[in-house]
Amino acid sequence: MTPSQISQFLRDCIVNDASDSGINADAFYGLYVSWCSLNRRVPVPDQAFRTALRLAGLRPEKTGKGWTFPSLRMTGPAATDYILNSSAQTPADPT
Repeated sequence: MTPSQISQFLRDCIVNDASDSGINADAFYGLYVSWCSLNRRVPVPDQAFRTALRLAGLRPEKTGKGWTFPSLRMTGPAATDYILNSSAQTPADPT
């Protein structure tokens, strides 16, 4: 993943929002995979993606919910695609 690719992904998909609790690291990668799919790119493995984020200056923090990138929020078509596909894979509550 080149610096220009990570920059484009971040411009297209991420908003800095101090009022937001942040994006879980796994969801961040899922958003990236959705972005790749919509832009006809082959996603890099998760570890390479996390390295690219670190090189771009983004560092996750350990929270009670795992690793989170604080004050970041998803936006754009890839966010919609990721959210719709994530909820479609969640099994329905049997109650």
